[in-house]
Amino acid sequence: MWWFVAPKIVFGDDALESLEDLGYKRVLIVTDEILHTLGYVDEVLKYLKAENVEIFDQVEPEPSLETTKKAVEVAREFQPDCIIAIGGGSVMDVAKATRILYEIDIDPEQVTPFVNLREFGYQKKAELITIPTTSGTGSETTWAMVITDVKRRQKLLMANREAVPDMAVVDARFVVRMPPSITASSGMDALCHAIEAYISPWGNEFTEPLALKAAETVLANIAKSFEGEEEARKKMHVAATIAGLAFSNSQVGVIHAMGHSFGAVFKIPHGIAVGLFLPYVLEYYLNSDESIGKVRELSRKLGFDDGRGLIAEVVNLMDSIKLPTKAMELINEKEFQENLDILVRHAMEDSSTVTSPRIPDEAEYRKLFECAFYGRRVDF
Repeated sequence: MWWFVAPKIVFGDDALESLEDLGYKRVLIVTDEILHTLGYVDEVLKYLKAENVEIFDQVEPEPSLETTKKAVEVAREFQPDCIIAIGGGSVMDVAKATRILYEIDIDPEQVTPFVNLREFGYQKKAELITIPTTSGTGSETTWAMVITDVKRRQKLLMANREAVPDMAVVDARFVVRMPPSITASSGMDALCHAIEAYISPWGNEFTEPLALKAAETVLANIAKSFEGEEEARKKMHVAATIAGLAFSNSQVGVIHAMGHSFGAVFKIPHGIAVGLFLPYVLEYYLNSDESIGKVRELSRKLGFDDGRGLIAEVVNLMDSIKLPTKAMELINEKEFQENLDILVRHAMEDSSTVTSPRIPDEAEYRKLFECAFYGRRVDF
């Protein structure tokens, strides 16, 4: 038995108007300082009718456990009946974690797919609305929350069906002026979600069509979106949400395990980190009978002769949108070698590893990181 879990989704022009008649009395808005300053919160408040509004705008990129605890304290004092996240994946992850932790005193690492939070006293006192301002994370639809434990230099991957938002408002007005660099990194995140969702061992009849549609849309539009084409950005915004629906219900794999590890250790933005490992991990999958089938199947459905055609397309695409294709473009060799053991250990501990079509052992993870650093072909 498995579940397909999804929020109500409002999308298209003027999607924000859906906020007008919701009837909440106490709304906590979670966002970051930049988006608050840019007027994104004010844009939402035009439509939101609530008696009391509290704003928490301290979320940073790759949000920390400490920041999440601050948001939880605000929520416990304010007692909202609705939490609205306005931002990218970092903001939405903090909002999802806050919705749970403001009700129950539980170690964040205990928030897993296998725990019944109702047994801890969770009652869903606040509904959750997510409004993405980037096109990549898919966090507006998912049950996952990625929070960084700064002291351990490790990302905590929390996940539970109770974290799924009640409604996602996917309005492209927030992304038409997105900087090219964020357009590129968030778009690559969406592509990784779509590809990993399709090839996941937990993929199913519901997730595969969504993953395929998202991958097709991203491949066709990410370069044009990077160049600033408005229509392409609208398509990318919807594609990111579709990819979120797919991977949330089939899970991701080694690409994300390595990306989480690398991003936490070297403070690399998530989309850049996962995109970096995409071609190397796909090649690793192609070298094994246990994982080659789904990669080839997806590649052919996307119009490529085999998996290596898809890999070549991904590398060319990354070059065109100015994303690094090897880790030595981001960090020096000394930093890499000093932290290689940590990178391998954190990737092996990441829950995304166990949902991969091929699971690396310690030696294989080390080789994968080395290939990605030096730009070597994966031949094992």
